[in-house]
Amino acid sequence: MADEAAGAQRDWQQQVEEKLVRLVTELRRQGLRVTAQRLAIARIVFENIKEHPSFMQILEKVRETMPSVSPSTVYNNLQLLEKLGLIKSFDVAGETRYDNIHPHINIVCLDTGKVFDAEDEDESREVVQRIEKLLGGSARVYEVVVYAFCGNEGQQDAAREASGPG
Repeated sequence: MADEAAGAQRDWQQQVEEKLVRLVTELRRQGLRVTAQRLAIARIVFENIKEHPSFMQILEKVRETMPSVSPSTVYNNLQLLEKLGLIKSFDVAGETRYDNIHPHINIVCLDTGKVFDAEDEDESREVVQRIEKLLGGSARVYEVVVYAFCGNEGQQDAAREASGPG
């Protein structure tokens, strides 16, 4: 079990590194600067994307290593990451959260406000396909957000852990 967790963590870190390489490639292709702040912000977003971080959570994490970074720098870089198609944003109770771009189901706990991904990627994909079919087959689902009363926070934590790091 520990080997599986270590392997999942390595896979997750590899995915983060691949996203950073894609970011650098795209920045250079568009003639944009590759800065230490930009890379630090992107790394923090990519590493924490499973938690669906808010702007303030991202800003706080960035300031742990770069205390002088301005909110506007973080905000502008989040906008750039979204424009480049590396992340997407969605609204939860008036707060913008950031997420992976591939279609999946997000579950918002109305008891705690926490957001987590549905456990089973195959089932999520099937739900997305059913919605697309319901909409005539030519639709492309951008995101599915389910609002639910999760009741026991321990159950929600178990669901998030079961979904793994990636």
